Amino acid sequence: MIKKQFYFGFFGLMGFKSLLYFYTGNLSDLAYIGFFGFFANFFTGKISGSKEDERYIENRKTALAFTAPLAILAVAIIWSSTILVRDIELIRVLIFLLSAILLNVYGIKLYILEEK
Repeated sequence: MIKKQFYFGFFGLMGFKSLLYFYTGNLSDLAYIGFFGFFANFFTGKISGSKEDERYIENRKTALAFTAPLAILAVAIIWSSTILVRDIELIRVLIFLLSAILLNVYGIKLYILEEK
């Protein structure tokens, strides 16, 4: 069953709290960037249909296959940044940023495939 949770996308607005970094200069304020991943719910909530059919399952697999190389690249970026920079706060922000990007890419790709 396709779960339509369109309203969860509004949690993505909490990501704007990361703008406090420019006021406080505290790097841990940038961890709120991870909330931008909730914007993917706006795209997946717009998908028409109420049950998973064969086309939806194929589109989901295609979207996951599209996102997988990006996830491997994200892990490589995080791994190389831990070697180069020993700041744990920066690594934490990178993890939140890249996870938000991956969630949004998956949601957008799935929406595009479903609307074809």
